[in-house]
Amino acid sequence: MRTRGWRFLIYTLIYLSLLPIVVYAQPAYTVYGTVRLPDGSPAVRVTVTLTGMSGITRQARTDDMGRYQISELPQGRYVLIATAEAQNHIADQVLADTGRGFQIRIQANIFFRLRSDETTNTSSSPVTSAKEAAQRVPRAAQKAFEEGLKEGASRKLEEAVKDFSRAIELYPDYFQALAERGHVRLALGEQANAAADFARALELNPKYGPALRGSGICKFEQGQYAGAVTDLENASSVEPNVGRTFLLLGVAYLTTDRTLAARSALSRALTLDPKGAARARVHLANVAVKENHLQEAVAHLDAYLAETENAPDAEKLRALRAELQRSIEGR
Repeated sequence: MRTRGWRFLIYTLIYLSLLPIVVYAQPAYTVYGTVRLPDGSPAVRVTVTLTGMSGITRQARTDDMGRYQISELPQGRYVLIATAEAQNHIADQVLADTGRGFQIRIQANIFFRLRSDETTNTSSSPVTSAKEAAQRVPRAAQKAFEEGLKEGASRKLEEAVKDFSRAIELYPDYFQALAERGHVRLALGEQANAAADFARALELNPKYGPALRGSGICKFEQGQYAGAVTDLENASSVEPNVGRTFLLLGVAYLTTDRTLAARSALSRALTLDPKGAARARVHLANVAVKENHLQEAVAHLDAYLAETENAPDAEKLRALRAELQRSIEGR
């Protein structure tokens, strides 16, 4: 293949691989939501049990972002409960009623809390530092924090910022609230404010995974790729089971031409979260093209298209796949 053709393939793959992941709703009645630990971190790979009034029982495991989904449910009222590994974490039951209104997707978020009366001892997931173990969050601040999480999950981003700000006002060392506010501000396009929130959270707890991840995203968007790699590497060390972190790290490695490291990180993301990190296959196709492994690139694109229903850039990826195949046959 001519140099110009190679550059076209590489640049096209880079562009397509950076497009956002889109999650599409499934038909029929579905109950979905997120499960959070007392500090607001996602409850990773915990079991959510759904029980219907008619006796039906279903279970689901949360992913690395604390999300769960239970589909193909008949109309009715359901009770959901999450089970945590930590004995001092308990979750109240949540009711989901598919008979109300016309929605076929019902959101039900679940929050773990600690066995405490006046204050809350927070702990991070999946690693608890000494700083977090000693942290005591006033109940009012914890309530504002939980409200912010609910508003954020409902895409009421401005309200979520207000709730997290209230939590921080009540408890200035609330690094979890700072990190969450930073992520909401990123969604709002307030990059400078988001970066400031992540920086402050890391001053309070330099090993807090969500803040490290958010800081890495900010630096990546600002073109500070080396700094982004450092933050995301630290985040992956603190949270070694979060596929999203390895997906972002793989993209950062690619941008700095560290293809071997990118391959390792992206493969790790797919191992940890095959569905949530499916976009890693497009990035791996990029790695394969850079290494002149065109057949491997085709295989990654085929797998992504097969696994991702209604991918927003499916036609472009198919066209690129056809171009790669022609290049293979022309050798």
